[in-house]
Amino acid sequence: MRTKHAESHSKAIGAKATAVLMLSGILLIAGCGSNKEGEPATSGSPNPNSNNLPMAITASIYDRGTVPAEEGTYESNRWTKWMNEQSGVEVKWTPVPRNQEADKFNVLVASGQAPELITSYDRNLLSRFVSQGVAQPIDEYIEKYSTSYKEYIQKHPELKPFVTFNGQTYAIASMRNTQAATMIWIRQDWLDKLGLKQPATVDELVEVAKAFRDGDPDGNGQKDTTAIAMSNAYSAVLDDLFMARGGDWFIEDGKATMSFFTDRYKEALTLRKTLYSEGLVDKEYVTDKNWARQKQLWITGKAGILFDTYNGGPTADFYKSQPDAKLTPLPPLSTKFGKNGYQKEVPNYLLTIFNKDIKNPQAAMQFVDWMLDEGWYDLSYGTEGTHYQLKDNIPVTLDADKLKKEVSYASEYRIVHQQTLTPEFLLARAGSDPNDQKVQKAIGEAITVAQSVEFRKDLPYTPAVDEFTDISGQFQKKWDEIITKVTMTADLDAEWGVSQIRSEWQKLNGEDIEAKVQEWYESNKADFK
Repeated sequence: MRTKHAESHSKAIGAKATAVLMLSGILLIAGCGSNKEGEPATSGSPNPNSNNLPMAITASIYDRGTVPAEEGTYESNRWTKWMNEQSGVEVKWTPVPRNQEADKFNVLVASGQAPELITSYDRNLLSRFVSQGVAQPIDEYIEKYSTSYKEYIQKHPELKPFVTFNGQTYAIASMRNTQAATMIWIRQDWLDKLGLKQPATVDELVEVAKAFRDGDPDGNGQKDTTAIAMSNAYSAVLDDLFMARGGDWFIEDGKATMSFFTDRYKEALTLRKTLYSEGLVDKEYVTDKNWARQKQLWITGKAGILFDTYNGGPTADFYKSQPDAKLTPLPPLSTKFGKNGYQKEVPNYLLTIFNKDIKNPQAAMQFVDWMLDEGWYDLSYGTEGTHYQLKDNIPVTLDADKLKKEVSYASEYRIVHQQTLTPEFLLARAGSDPNDQKVQKAIGEAITVAQSVEFRKDLPYTPAVDEFTDISGQFQKKWDEIITKVTMTADLDAEWGVSQIRSEWQKLNGEDIEAKVQEWYESNKADFK
């Protein structure tokens, strides 16, 4: 944790930096403005204790189950105590399961127990809370109580569309350090062993998967290889290949259309079924909601292709288990519809919503400014001399395992950041650890690949249409059930699946929603350029 000496050292450094956090091969996106490479700036917030209210707030945090038992809990650990001491604001944290956030927030709001700061990546959630009156506009708070964030948001007008409704600001947001998101990873050493070239098309991917399934690439003399490791969530990468991610809206000949009702989606669903029926993907993927099965197959060397994130393949755990493996981030594959890039994230990082019932917005803005100026740094890198040492103004990891155990979970507390990810920084960050160097090099390559082909995204964010927001959760459950049924049932095909999805859509007044989304699109399309 940052010492007074380190804080003074930071103030003496004059160059503004870009920094990237890599924790034992897991990229943890965070950050903010800084005075040097990886070093935080001095907080510029005024003392906002002018209203004589307690300097205390409540806030949500994503619970990914990563806090080691010896470290404590998401509610209480070394970092929650440190934040309270350093920020001058006492924060009580409410953990929210990452893959259940919509349901959890609905319960919290309905019971009147929602935290004062609600954090989410989902603009659809923000839109719903604005419509329901759960969220409140915060322009006045930014103007009155903030210095650092007020300056930051003025320098990043590209964030405005993601936090603005009816001309008012409803959330705090900062830029991501990269918009790279998904990736297909492949075992290059397996390709080499079987004399195969990298697949360049979807059809070639299927053929490589069959070769992995049948060719004993791990050399154990058994036919026990699962060609493709993917979870239910990352099966969406299949849809992306065809420019048809499930649930997304596309503009087809000027008309707003759900992805399911395009010819491209039928092809995506057909591929999904083929991979399942041919035994090219783990049969348990449809129930793998928390990525545990996918991770197990990959790390233990039982799969040669991974559908995951740009930093999900080359982890420290993977290289410890498979020290001789060579990984390649697979360039985007061609289909008969052309070539689509990998999914890219929207520009904004977390959205931090101010609950209408917040007691002390001054305390909240002080915490935001402190986090933006300096808090992110310790939550990213840990303690100088314990977790890292500075080399050419770069925080080089001293002990990757210690960092992972004691610091990696702290990234969830960073609600704002201002870091920029570069492959060069990744290698410098890794230091002399051979495994970590392999991790960082591979991730740097993946970032380059992720940016090589444009990802089709006709709308920058989910349409702010209340009728769609109200039914989106219910509709998603229905189409997820239908897709699973088509995938697992031999005599059902993509045509049947799409017809069933359309039927459910019509039951939810989908045609009326399409008209409203079209109206919304016509009114807002000038802002999308």
